[in-house]
Amino acid sequence: MMDRPEWVAANPKKVGEVYVTLTNNSRRGGTTSNAVNGSTKAGTARPPVDDANPRANNVWGHILRWNEASGDSTALSFTWDIFVLAGQPSITDTRKPSANITLDNLFNSPDGLAFDSFGRMWIQTDGNFSNSGDFAGMGNNQMLVADPNTKEIKRFLVGPAGCEVTGITWTPDRKTMFVNIQHPGENTPMVDVSNPAKYQSQWPANAGYGAGVRPRSATM
Repeated sequence: MMDRPEWVAANPKKVGEVYVTLTNNSRRGGTTSNAVNGSTKAGTARPPVDDANPRANNVWGHILRWNEASGDSTALSFTWDIFVLAGQPSITDTRKPSANITLDNLFNSPDGLAFDSFGRMWIQTDGNFSNSGDFAGMGNNQMLVADPNTKEIKRFLVGPAGCEVTGITWTPDRKTMFVNIQHPGENTPMVDVSNPAKYQSQWPANAGYGAGVRPRSATM
């Protein structure tokens, strides 16, 4: 029913406030909805746009948040809004992103989502890294940090080619952060896997592991 829900995270500084990443949905904008009993075959529905999923051909994704009534998790009602519509700020038609997206923080396909104990929200992406067309200027997958109060979003790090940035945690003193880099170089052709010159990435070779090694998932 939604545009590919991924992670859900609760704001530790505001009881009852919850966020969900909706990664993308290029099939949004048709007239065929998913059956409520879950029987629709994967990929066959072309759901129309709606208030919570307002863009047809939503290749960039968005993040929703809701607030339980009176901050009570047992409440039977809530209010909600769209925290961010990702995308290209140069586009001004019905597919345009929200105002908190600029040339300095544009991204697509929000996936991982977590709050630190200060109440900052961290957004990790798993999307198109072609850096062209709809995705020009976005580069590789990345991690951003957002202020839930102002909706300001800043890019924090950019991953190596072909990776997904996913998973984050901190030490209790909040001085050390751990971030996962998953499947770097995923577009390396299997027929060339023995030829380092054909690797899409050799990461983390530049972190002391030597050149010419296969790219490997790692925790930074």
